[in-house]
Amino acid sequence: MNLISELQTKLIPVLASSQHAIVVAYSGGVDSHVLLHCLSVLRKQGVINNPISAIHIHHGLSANADEWVKHCQQVCQGLGLSLQAAKVNVNKQARQSLEAVARSARYAKITELVPEHAVVLLAQHQDDQLETVLLQLKRGAGPKGLAGMAALAEQVSDTGKTVRFLRPLLSTSQADIMAYAKEQNLKWIEDESNQNTDFERNFLRHRILPALTKKWPELAKTAARSVQLCAEQQLLLDEISVQKLADIRAEQHSLLVPPLLEMSTAWLHQLVRVWLAESGISAPSQTLLHKLKPELLEAKADANPILQWGNWQFRRFDQRLFVIPAVEPIHAHTLVWQGQTLIKLPEPLGTLAFLSSAEQPNQSNSLLFDSDLGELKLYFGGYTQRFKPANSPFSKPLKQWYKEWKVPPWQRDKIVLFTQNKEVLALLMDGKWLLSHEYQSRISSLHTVAALRLYYQA
Repeated sequence: MNLISELQTKLIPVLASSQHAIVVAYSGGVDSHVLLHCLSVLRKQGVINNPISAIHIHHGLSANADEWVKHCQQVCQGLGLSLQAAKVNVNKQARQSLEAVARSARYAKITELVPEHAVVLLAQHQDDQLETVLLQLKRGAGPKGLAGMAALAEQVSDTGKTVRFLRPLLSTSQADIMAYAKEQNLKWIEDESNQNTDFERNFLRHRILPALTKKWPELAKTAARSVQLCAEQQLLLDEISVQKLADIRAEQHSLLVPPLLEMSTAWLHQLVRVWLAESGISAPSQTLLHKLKPELLEAKADANPILQWGNWQFRRFDQRLFVIPAVEPIHAHTLVWQGQTLIKLPEPLGTLAFLSSAEQPNQSNSLLFDSDLGELKLYFGGYTQRFKPANSPFSKPLKQWYKEWKVPPWQRDKIVLFTQNKEVLALLMDGKWLLSHEYQSRISSLHTVAALRLYYQA
């Protein structure tokens, strides 16, 4: 196989503009070295005129990591390419895979550092794809997992930057890569951790795949065809899923419960997975998904069921399915203003700043009050207190108002109730003031000496 021609075939259609930067994720190993070398040849031939550079991520996991950076700098200097080296902190928590954590940190740092709309080239090859498929089989993956690594994928950073990742060597064998490296007399580094069979990939690579490929030499190629078929089937499934989701969407990124109840179990689980993926949320286990319908969707109307996995919860309210972060509720308590300039509210509500009305006379997000009229109290969870909204003829316990206003249970503990002399002044809901009838009726004559103002924390 001519690797130069193969790379050209895969790369040219992706480069819609000669302004798009090409960045090679360069580890210093043989695969990324070969990719970098082939790219430099295409540049010399004038086939590619895009800006080309390399990026090396220093994970700090090996005692040789600093030497690897020096090696990569020397190679890039010899090829006339610039190299950016960056360190990442790999903090593995309990029950986390070191490989997965390092990979996540690496991709995040690359996305952060490369230019907007850059095309990042990754050197995974056909044998790597076979390892991925076998690992997905071990994990019990469906078609999406068995589709393996995508040849082209986009990643959006926290700041909204879009970066494309291209794997142009997925149809190239490790043997062809090694043959090219030896033919060109390339020098590369060997990561000592690649021999550690405690890592899943290394176990497959050194213990399992040699026996499989000895028995079936074409296994990587045939597995690649299965990967392609699974990817095509997944694309079709995603297209239909998007159409079905459009019919059951509701406000606040929720889903309508009645149509979900009419679906087959397979479609219910599929649409929920796609819905979660839209928000970058990993789907729960199959076991938990099977609990979704009987324990949450079909629960009694007055029930408040919760299904939790990791840092997320499924919740149901007003015939809608929600997914929310699993956070500690704000317990019922009272705060008394004692003249301080700032009050830090419970997470994640923000801060209240007390300013004189002369400093901030016309703030729409401020509440005016006369401190000489009595003690100002802040209530959290005062559901039994009665409240009469401005321009309303009715006074009801807050719990009844929350039901009427369709405030979900998990948002009610974040509503702040302000009273003075046992008289309700206002509610603070989602950063907005809801004034009481009594307060609204006398606001024009209120002699204010301070203004109450809420700032949201980022």
